[in-house]
Parts: sequence; structure tokens; C-alpha cells
Amino acid sequence: MACAAVNGGSVKGLLLLLLCWAGLVPGCVGEDPVLIGFSGQLMGDHADLGVQGRNGATLAVEDINARGGVAGRPLRLLARDDDDTPQSAVDADAALLKAGVVAIIGHMTSSQTLAALPTVAAAGGIMISPTTATPNLSGIKDNFFRVIPDNTAWGVALGRYAARHGLSRVCLAGDTDNASYTDSFQAAFEQAYREANGETVCRYPFSSSQGTDWGALLDQAAASGATALVVTASARDVAALAQTMTARNTRLPILCPTWPYTREILAIGGRSVDGIVFAASYTEDNNRPEFQDFIRRYQERFGSPANFAAAYAYEAVAVLAAALKRTGGRAKGLAEALAATGPQPGITSPFALDANGDVTRNTFLVTIKDGRFTAVAGE
Repeated sequence: MACAAVNGGSVKGLLLLLLCWAGLVPGCVGEDPVLIGFSGQLMGDHADLGVQGRNGATLAVEDINARGGVAGRPLRLLARDDDDTPQSAVDADAALLKAGVVAIIGHMTSSQTLAALPTVAAAGGIMISPTTATPNLSGIKDNFFRVIPDNTAWGVALGRYAARHGLSRVCLAGDTDNASYTDSFQAAFEQAYREANGETVCRYPFSSSQGTDWGALLDQAAASGATALVVTASARDVAALAQTMTARNTRLPILCPTWPYTREILAIGGRSVDGIVFAASYTEDNNRPEFQDFIRRYQERFGSPANFAAAYAYEAVAVLAAALKRTGGRAKGLAEALAATGPQPGITSPFALDANGDVTRNTFLVTIKDGRFTAVAGE
């Protein structure tokens, strides 16, 4: 039903009507909106991925609605906090499915995705993750799709980088709270590193939810003669490690996968995080007009810079919208439509989902220099 009438050219009435048409005012659109869910960590110490993902998805919904929506219907995003725990992820997705979403954009970490996926699958739902990178979900024809590649390529790239740069002995540290991501990345790293004659001399598994003794890690690394640390953890945890190193006047190279590659590591770590090297499928050194336009508009809309989670969430909504056009905005047949969407223009780069809902992208090595992300020179 209509929720506002323009009386005598009322500017306020016209504005409200436009907001209704765009799907930004709940319950007041002429056509029933297509409900899309978002599930990610939105509060707490590790909310950087979730907030950026929600914002990127929000911007995509606004852009699609400005172009007329899907099948003549606006999209509406329903966001839920998965609280960065497996049970909360299940509860968040169950609530979204009950609300009638056609698909869920999420989750932002592998552990939450693996916990909630059976619930979504049992209900016949669709999950499209912007940032879940565990290879445990690769090559499976199911109801799970993603726009980020699995983390195997990042592990290989960093293993070869470490060996090539004379970092011949490493200590592996990883957050067991996100075990599927941590274990798979470390396995890929170790295989490539070992093939290049590198040696793993110590391991330091930890639980971020239980608190971490970074001094103990540095003591263990020193005793083992490690020449570098390979750390699979959140931005907040990696920043805390770097600050501990600075406080102890210790300096070891730190190598990381994409997970901590967010602005939060710069905000928390300050100059202590300079020199950290990340392997990622995303780089800010991207001159594509689509990417530069997205970066500018995200900053204007949310007042902060976008990161890879925001960009991939935008692309997740975009490919979902392309599939919904095939189904007339309906959930029925959506999995088949997603697998058949074909090449997408993307904002970071063109991409396409394969028959199993996976994607392939280039790998980049990125470092922090003078408080800014920049490509690793010569790589």
C-alpha cells in the first residue's frame, strides 16, 4: 500500500514517497519488497568484518533500488548480529529465514558459516558469503555460494614469499576459534613453504575468546630461532601482537592471510603494524573506475573507508540480484539461477561463480607502509 500522498507538491511528501519506493522505509512500498538477509558480527571486538559487510550490502541494495529494484520490486536488507559465535550464527539465520528472506548474505568468518549452513540448508535457504574462505566448502554443489576464493592460494603465495625472502624458520600462530580457516590456511602455507626448503620451528594455537598471551608467543618464537611469525587471526589480535613486539623492542616479520587486512589493524596498531605482509585477493591499488567509484561513494555514505569485506558484500548482493532477475524475485530456483549467472562485471574485478558456487580471483601481496596499505614492491 502507499504510505504517503504528495499534496500540493509537498517536498516532504515527495521525499517520503521516494524513500518508500527505494525500500528504505519498511512497510510502505507499492510492491512487496524482496527480503534479503545479512548475518555477521556487528558488535564486539571482531565486528570490523561484519559492519563493513553490512555497509557494503546496504550500498548495493540502495543502488539496485535506485535502478528500479528486481522484477519491479525493491530489495530490503534485514541485518542480524551473529555475535561471532556458532550458536548465535545459527539463531541469527533461523530468525532471518523465519522473516522470509530469499537468501542470506553471510557469514563473514568460516566458523560461523560452517555452524549455520546446516540450518540454512535444511530450510532450503541460500547463503552467499562475502568472506568465508575455508576450502572445506570448495567444489561442492550445494546451496552455498561465495565471491571470495578459498584461502589456499594465499597460503601458497605467502609460503613462497617467506622462502624467497630468506625467512627460513617460521612460527605458526593461529586462532582456534576460527579453526577451519586457520587450519586450512596454515596447511597450504606449510606445504608451499616446505617445498621451498622452509622449516616450521614452533606452533602457537590460541583462542581469541579466551584471551592471548602474546609475550608467551614471542618467548616461544625466540627460543625456537624463528625468523618470522605467520599469524592467522583478526585485525585486533594481530595489532595487539605487533604492539607487544614494539613494547618489548622485538621485531620479527609478520605474515598474514586476508582476515586481518582491515582498517582496524591501522587504527589499533598505529606504527607498530608497519611492515606486516598480507596475501589477499583484494588490493586498494586498483584503478578500475567501478572500484574507485565504489570507494568514493562508500566513504560519502558511511564516513569511513571501505575494505575488502565491504567490496565483496556489495558484489555478493549484486550477483544475487542478477540471479533474482532470472527467478522473477522468487526464492524458487535461486540456486540454479546463481550457478548460471555467468560473468559479472564486479567492482574489484570481473568474476563468475562456477557450477559449485566458487570463484577464482588473482592473489596480491600487500604490506603496511607509513600507516597505509600498499602493494609489496617487486612482487
